[in-house]
Amino acid sequence: MTIHINCIKIYYIFSLGALHLNAYEAYQTSHDLKSVVQQACSCDSSKVASNGKMNIKLSLLTPILPMLAEPCRNLDDTFKKCPNGIYAEIKYDGERVQLHKSEKQFKFFSRSLKPVLEHKIDLFKQYIPKAFQHGKEIILDCEVLMYDHKTNKPLPFGTLGIHKKSKFEDANPCLYVFDCMYYNGVSLLNRSIVERKTILMQNMTPIKGHIMFSEVKELHNTKELELMVENVLKQGLEGLVLKDLTGIYEPGKRHWQKIKKDYLFDGSMADSADLVVLGAWFGTGNKGGMMSIFLMGCYNEAKKKWCTVTKVHGGHDDKTLERLQDELKMIKISKDPEKVPEWLKCNKTMIPDFVAEDPKYLL
Repeated sequence: MTIHINCIKIYYIFSLGALHLNAYEAYQTSHDLKSVVQQACSCDSSKVASNGKMNIKLSLLTPILPMLAEPCRNLDDTFKKCPNGIYAEIKYDGERVQLHKSEKQFKFFSRSLKPVLEHKIDLFKQYIPKAFQHGKEIILDCEVLMYDHKTNKPLPFGTLGIHKKSKFEDANPCLYVFDCMYYNGVSLLNRSIVERKTILMQNMTPIKGHIMFSEVKELHNTKELELMVENVLKQGLEGLVLKDLTGIYEPGKRHWQKIKKDYLFDGSMADSADLVVLGAWFGTGNKGGMMSIFLMGCYNEAKKKWCTVTKVHGGHDDKTLERLQDELKMIKISKDPEKVPEWLKCNKTMIPDFVAEDPKYLL
């Protein structure tokens, strides 16, 4: 599957590149293949900028690649990359959503550009027109979290599931808006983050617990950033996203920076846990046919069962994976719920291809 996807990507790069030098870059921005090909073939000079690049208009209701962030492991480097200052924005532990509004029509796309499940966003349709009273056509970059009206704070990641939502009577999905890429017929991709934020602030009326601005501060030196990082970590928040004040919105590019405690001081601030391998899945691509994804968990004394905690599917070299095929004593169950052993407490979505042979040896 990985090889197949990469071949398609290479095919697009070469095919579009033959039409116009910047055709593939334009496709990454608009994801409107028909429009890109038509404009590249027509060689319309009015749609080519002075720098020779194609001027591609965003297509409402067609997703664009989200802008991404690379890990920041040294706070001192931040202002070397961004000498004009930064916006330091709270990194919310929710689900990234791209919102498109065209008059009364709405579309919500996930980070992978797929439609978002209806139960996560259905309530927003009644609040968005109130929050953007003059916004007829908009594209927003947002994060969806469950908002607890008792504490006036967002709930942790994973509470958006339809079954988990029912456990929180005083909570509902909330849209935290942090960027605006399009507003009433005007693309904002080439505007600075300061300009985009200004347009967003001027045209959005927050609705507490439903449509809200992300929390952000403008910083100009390392000391200010250190204080904010310290405060964020004390509150137990996930981290920060750092954005150059002069930076434009670049779809698919990792030109933002993200700070999490896992990244700082060579990972010494990261939380740790002692877990054991309870099961495994077959890998994909060049790891197909071997166990390369592992189900980790620990023993629950109260329930007298082994409980799942997480999956691990990275960081192993080929030699380590080869060794693990022999060392791990596993029984193949092929994700069959009927074959899950009594000793294992496992959600249906976490049933592996293999389970550990005998849990007594895990204690």
